[in-house]
Amino acid sequence: MSITFLLSAAALVAALALFAAIFVGGAVYVGRIRRRGPEAVLAGARKRRDLRGS
Repeated sequence: MSITFLLSAAALVAALALFAAIFVGGAVYVGRIRRRGPEAVLAGARKRRDLRGS
């Protein structure tokens, strides 16, 4: 196998992994919104931000 093929395959795998991570993250977010409601999710995010000190 040539190095060009290996680099192309690695780039394809990285792009697919990024797409999958975005998709899974969105699905988790939608699940939280549906389970807890938007206000509870936003309140939790505010609480974590305040605890972090930002």
